[in-house]
Order: sequence, then C-alpha cells, then structure tokens
Amino acid sequence: MIRVYFVFEDPLDEAGVNLSCVDIAMQEPGEALERFEQAAESGELWRALYPEDVEHPYKLIKGKAMYLDVTVLQSQRCADVLL
Repeated sequence: MIRVYFVFEDPLDEAGVNLSCVDIAMQEPGEALERFEQAAESGELWRALYPEDVEHPYKLIKGKAMYLDVTVLQSQRCADVLL
C-alpha cells in the first residue's frame, strides 16, 4: 500500500490550497504515483475526496506530491480514500 501526500488548489479553502493524502493499493511507488496522477486528471480523485461537490474545480499542484510505503502499517489507513 502506497500513501501519496499531495497539495492541490482548493477554491473553498481560505489559503486557496489544501494538503491531503490518499492510499493506493499497489506496492510499486512509480506505478502508484502514475495511478494517482491519472485519477487526479480524470476527476476520479476529486469525486472520491468530495463526492457531494461537483461544482468546484480542484487542481493538483504538480511536483508537490510525495509517497510513503505503508504496507507494514495496514491498520493505519489514510482518511477514507483508497484508489
């Protein structure tokens, strides 16, 4: 399990940006980051994070993402989002 921490433009946040994380059910970090970026581009990530909010455009700030292999920490899931 790879946890990706990322920063994105958030039109509803006072600062205009937000920090969040998502768990990806993969063990290869490169593949997990690719899957994460695809989900952000397709809108899947935003629908998972904000299922009720279809009006506000969220945009990933590229280059502001990092990952952590949390395979051994399976009891420590991130938020409610799993890709």
